[in-house]
Amino acid sequence: MRSEEVFDICLERFRGLRGWLDGRIRAVDMTVPGAAGYQWRPERARAQEFVADFEIAGLRALARPVWAGRRRLFSVYYLRGIEYRRAIAVLGVPSGTFDYWAAQIKRTVGREFERAGLFPPWRYFNTHS
Repeated sequence: MRSEEVFDICLERFRGLRGWLDGRIRAVDMTVPGAAGYQWRPERARAQEFVADFEIAGLRALARPVWAGRRRLFSVYYLRGIEYRRAIAVLGVPSGTFDYWAAQIKRTVGREFERAGLFPPWRYFNTHS
């Protein structure tokens, strides 16, 4: 599997768990009959560990001094979830640069997620820390 796909899978799990931990997402939506139904969630402490490990591994992978802009992009766009156009304005870079950096981040951080054991997420949650 390509490192960009690894990154996207881990990012999806990160955002889902972050929303659940912040109280924005419930495990079961009782207001919509026949909706997706039960959504599996790990124990709260393990979910917090995954969120923290995601952030730490990403920042560690982008620790090169010349990659300060990419580190900031990772924090603003991926960790905080700021919308694309607003993130470009916050970072003050052209959209082409933003897209190039985002592709580099996905490759680099995706490899780090595999090395750090965040991927695949099911294996992460089946092991004890």
